[in-house]
Amino acid sequence: MVSDDPAGKAGCDPASAGDLDSILGPRVAIRGTCRFTPARAQRGFRLNGFLTSMREPRQRAAFAADPERCMAEYGLSEHERDLLRRRDYDALLDYGASNVALGKASFALGTTIIERGAKGRGQSAAEFIAERRAANRGQAWEF
Repeated sequence: MVSDDPAGKAGCDPASAGDLDSILGPRVAIRGTCRFTPARAQRGFRLNGFLTSMREPRQRAAFAADPERCMAEYGLSEHERDLLRRRDYDALLDYGASNVALGKASFALGTTIIERGAKGRGQSAAEFIAERRAANRGQAWEF
């Protein structure tokens, strides 16, 4: 059963983690991230289906032509539609959207993973890239 949680009661606060710390290990505070818990996965199931459907050219065209109709036909709740309208990526992830599903919908949503990461950290894309380059200097994965 998929339920809506507009109030974010299952949000990123440590109190909602339950027994996950014993399974996943100690919590590390990383700004702009939250765990993809079973509760989030269940809540975001319908939304993630919609986001991954954006891989299909016909679905992208339908979304571009009339986003409201496309979201309604897919059965998204008003809360899910609002999150997508606002492109509130932190709230989408907190609600239960998968970062992979958001990546599949990037073209349809008019964004990139760099822009989503920057927005989640309160930065411009240029600031985000500069910070990442500085942090990765000397690492094997330096870019």
